[in-house]
Amino acid sequence: MPDTQQPENPLDLWRQYITDSERQWNGFFKDVLGTETFSNAMNAWVETSLTVQRMVADNLERYYTAFNIPTHGDLVALGERMKAVEETLARLESAIIAAAPEAAARTQPPRPKPRRTKRPPAPAHANGTS
Repeated sequence: MPDTQQPENPLDLWRQYITDSERQWNGFFKDVLGTETFSNAMNAWVETSLTVQRMVADNLERYYTAFNIPTHGDLVALGERMKAVEETLARLESAIIAAAPEAAARTQPPRPKPRRTKRPPAPAHANGTS
């Protein structure tokens, strides 16, 4: 009697391999990353990284100050001041418009039309040349 079982699907084998592989890697990383030694090493690395970053920032600050270049903090402060000035101007403009709407229409003088100063070229026979 011939075997009536269907052959296994190759994708099922691949899926099983991936599942087993993930399970093994998860166990490995749990064993390695869950230790106190790894935690201490990561803490030391983060502290060193932050120290280096702070030193670079301080040195750049001194460099920018020496060459009179604005720092990020200077630009942020300038942006905040400009925003405050723009908000104040908007409030003043709203108050002026609310106080006298017809005066607001007069605040924008009409633009004068530009003068026509460019002349077309003179015909060739007008200057005596042909």
